[in-house]
Amino acid sequence: MNMNMKNKSVSAVLRVAAMSLALLLPLASCNFFGLPEYELSIVVEEGVKGTPASSVQVLAELTEVEYDYTPVNYLTTVETIFDGDRAAASGTITMYKPVTLVARLVDIRDTWDLTVYKSDSTVLSTSTITFSGADILGGTFSDSRGYTGTWTGASNVIKITFPAWEQYILSGTLFSMAGTWANGSATGSWGANRAE
Repeated sequence: MNMNMKNKSVSAVLRVAAMSLALLLPLASCNFFGLPEYELSIVVEEGVKGTPASSVQVLAELTEVEYDYTPVNYLTTVETIFDGDRAAASGTITMYKPVTLVARLVDIRDTWDLTVYKSDSTVLSTSTITFSGADILGGTFSDSRGYTGTWTGASNVIKITFPAWEQYILSGTLFSMAGTWANGSATGSWGANRAE
């Protein structure tokens, strides 16, 4: 093999190597050869403190992110929202897709579907109840049966008082909107879901 052919072979190999490198560098910069990365967007609303703070992060797949939020005012209650679904104020996120996390105060001022159960778990009544008030700690309500009353929601405890429906008092957990009721010696349970 003459020297001219060797030079051409080496030159061709170097050109192929340079072109391969030029193609692979952009792939390496976007983590083509490693774990996929996903964006974590965090929004911490007013009245809430904790970690992580409001930010946008790009994290490798399967990264676990611990979060923990508390209210600035101890009488209020915090919830988190993951892509539209409610969750507790603390926990862990495992990254396997882009995630938006919002930490906010629980505000029940809205319309809810309320089901009240007897002590044997059969349905006593169903209604739509609308909570209103000057702030998120309490106010008044009206329901689809024409009953009205008052509610308080402090430190993750809710109390709903129906003074015109005999003496029904519903109490429970503000975050879950469920609990027990009493009317004199009669008792049972209740649950509510935000009306769609």
